[in-house]
Amino acid sequence: MDAITIRRELKQYIDKIPESNLEIVRPMLSFLAMKQDDRLVIETNLTASEKAVIKAGRKERKEHPENFTSWAAIKAESINQKKTKK
Repeated sequence: MDAITIRRELKQYIDKIPESNLEIVRPMLSFLAMKQDDRLVIETNLTASEKAVIKAGRKERKEHPENFTSWAAIKAESINQKKTKK
């Protein structure tokens, strides 16, 4: 399916959403419409020690990526486990 066809299909779905549910989908559509660079906003009140833990974890992942599991691998493993349980 090409992008134009998909956009038309999605717009049809939006037109069919009951008014009572429009407010529910607005944040998701707004998020998806943003540029990738503008998407990640994390507002927290982390302590200095919490920030240090995060910084150390990021450094460890950068220096030793072999010690970490990607989300793609976790998702694939989860899907495989579901298939074997059936």
